[in-house]
Amino acid sequence: MTIPLQTITSFRTTFNPFSPLSRPCRLLLSLVQNPTTAPVSSAAHIDIKVNRLPRTSTQLPEMTVGFKGGKELKLEVGKRQLKVGDVIEEIARVARGVEREQSLNS
Repeated sequence: MTIPLQTITSFRTTFNPFSPLSRPCRLLLSLVQNPTTAPVSSAAHIDIKVNRLPRTSTQLPEMTVGFKGGKELKLEVGKRQLKVGDVIEEIARVARGVEREQSLNS
């Protein structure tokens, strides 16, 4: 399953890089933040904010994905024990809905 990156406007995550529960956050960050990421002046730019917690932190990982049209998806990755596939599936589901709305409005 692919993520329609053109619908994502922001990505915020908080995680402990040494925690096994943080794996979905780390992997999704690597998918969103790549060398072909659009420059700030582009309409396809994704605003990325990462808060890395110290090794001894017990705070559970979480992420918030902002979409065009103002929709936001907050995923409590650690609390819900989400796997990478679950996170991608959830983001893709919301992104497809946003794409559908955009196509109906234009």
